[in-house]
Amino acid sequence: MAKREPNGRLRTLLTDARWSGQDFARAVNGVAAETGLTLRYDRTSVSHWLAGTRPPAHVVALAAEALSRRTGRRVSPADTGLARPSGGRARDRPGAEPNAADALAADLPDPGAAHEAEALLGEIPVYSSAWRPPGWPPPGGAGAPERPSGRIGAQQVEAAEAVLPVFRNADMTFGSGQVRPALTRYLATAVAPWLRAGAAPAVRHRLLGCAARLAYTAGFLCFDGNQQGVAQAYYRAALRLGREAGDPQCWAPVLRAMSVQAHHLGHRKQAWELAEAAAREAGRLPSLQAAFVTGQLAVAEAGCGDRRAAVAHLGQAERLLERSTGQRAAIGDYHQAALAHQQAEALAALGDGAGAIAALGTSLRHRPPGERRARAVTLARLAELHLGQGHVERACATWHEMVDATAQLDSARVDDALRRLRARLHPVRGNRTARALLARVRTLA
Repeated sequence: MAKREPNGRLRTLLTDARWSGQDFARAVNGVAAETGLTLRYDRTSVSHWLAGTRPPAHVVALAAEALSRRTGRRVSPADTGLARPSGGRARDRPGAEPNAADALAADLPDPGAAHEAEALLGEIPVYSSAWRPPGWPPPGGAGAPERPSGRIGAQQVEAAEAVLPVFRNADMTFGSGQVRPALTRYLATAVAPWLRAGAAPAVRHRLLGCAARLAYTAGFLCFDGNQQGVAQAYYRAALRLGREAGDPQCWAPVLRAMSVQAHHLGHRKQAWELAEAAAREAGRLPSLQAAFVTGQLAVAEAGCGDRRAAVAHLGQAERLLERSTGQRAAIGDYHQAALAHQQAEALAALGDGAGAIAALGTSLRHRPPGERRARAVTLARLAELHLGQGHVERACATWHEMVDATAQLDSARVDDALRRLRARLHPVRGNRTARALLARVRTLA
């Protein structure tokens, strides 16, 4: 039996991260939960890893993701010292379970020459390599969806197009929690079999575009539910479907959404690369969608510290939005409130807290009443910025508004905001206003 070598690379990374073995185990379990996996590693497990044992490949990917978020730099599976020298990623090996991109787009013809965005996929952190959508049976296995007999027609596409705004509106109003299972099941049981069926070219083209929009929406619902690996898999499915449809109005917003996710998780370089890839399609998009992707490019540039480029692209997004009167986006909603929110995120990343606060105030004034979840998230962000400026009373007043807005909302991002509220107010709990707010939040819990 070969003698195990101690894992010095992992020990160095844990030192850089200022993590104990228990901290690291907890972080790995947390990232796993985002992908729909339940892991129960503890400090003993990490001790074994430091001594030279190697966990399964998908756990190595999760460990690298946890360390990347903690250290603020890209940590690959190989960097952890946990990867097996002779093995590839789980998804590259025969018999590995498919991700959503493989499953949802099963049996599609090869798109031929790869779009340049395809190359980016190899650089995006992969949070789960062994995942399929909820309720999605293995291709060709027991319980697999039957291949529809005959061909599908326009009526199937019309049905899919009709349910899309229902899912989107329910999510904006009530959060993703109740909507997500219904949408993912619909994709698995209705849309996927239709993609496998025969269809006239015009019908198939329309179906691919609608399927891309549905997969994009499922990805965002999973993102809102803190299922980051699942969200990424749906985004990849949407990107592939949009490319197969040959429609930049489908794939460019998906790249933008992946940039938002990467930025949210602290992957600044990947967020910029994805946003730039989306913005390169701006000339082929309606001005509303062009503004949508350009604004996210500004946020990503600000996250990388490029003030000049961020300010320039914020101005460009504003001009594009002004020219978009009467337009409606096929994927995603974009308006003055969304632009102001992007301005706030860019300014906050550049260290302009006062400017970010003003921009979020503008966003709230222009936010449509039906976008209740977005309003709650914006109020939480505004409160945190007020507190960062030392304005405890203003922060508490804004947080009270946010708590008012959370009624009947089922959103992990809103739940996270409430947890951050408690953590941020704990150091100033001696303040009477802060104490009253904490008491109110405890009753909600």
